[in-house]
Amino acid sequence: MSLTIEQVAQLRAAMDAYNFPATYYDFAQQTECVVPGMQQVERYIHRLLTSDVVQDVENGLANIVFWGNANAGYQMHRVMKFKNGVTPLQVQAFQALVRQSPVPSLQAIKKLGMPQFSGISFISKITAFLNPAHCGVLDLLIARMRREGGPKALNTLRFHSAISPTTLNCAAYDGWCAECSSISQHYFDGARRAVDVERGFFYLIQNGQLEAARAIYEAA
Repeated sequence: MSLTIEQVAQLRAAMDAYNFPATYYDFAQQTECVVPGMQQVERYIHRLLTSDVVQDVENGLANIVFWGNANAGYQMHRVMKFKNGVTPLQVQAFQALVRQSPVPSLQAIKKLGMPQFSGISFISKITAFLNPAHCGVLDLLIARMRREGGPKALNTLRFHSAISPTTLNCAAYDGWCAECSSISQHYFDGARRAVDVERGFFYLIQNGQLEAARAIYEAA
């Protein structure tokens, strides 16, 4: 199977329309920064996550909690639970992971035991910010595209209320990222990153077009 011209146009339009809040938190100034687009958020958080300074990395991880909960009323409550619960040793261990590999495995990040990063929904936000070219997010909204059976990566997911980073689900995540990259290569000449393709699907599902998203995903 392959996508129709109309489906390619629909996914392109969804990627362009993606409008999750482009926001981050400046802990030095203690203020929220709303910026024109996600690339500014990405650059800011990526710089913090890959810093040699422990406090920067902690603030980068806290910003993932902040951004990921941008539409939730408990946003800062979750951020402060992370800030108050994480230890310097955990942050240093995360730094070591990033030095060893530009994109640590989901299970390696999970083993650090950092608060707010127990499931794939938020752990995959870390990998997506570290390497948006090849990694997207896998959360409960994206997981709504799965169907029982079939060769697609999301169809192999097994979860209830949260997507735990089991061996099976981590393999599904890796497959999902590869599928997003493949869609870019086949239909957008590689001009879109894996995270952009994921966000296109996210936008469709968020805006009541789950069946259209699923049809595109299954045919791509």
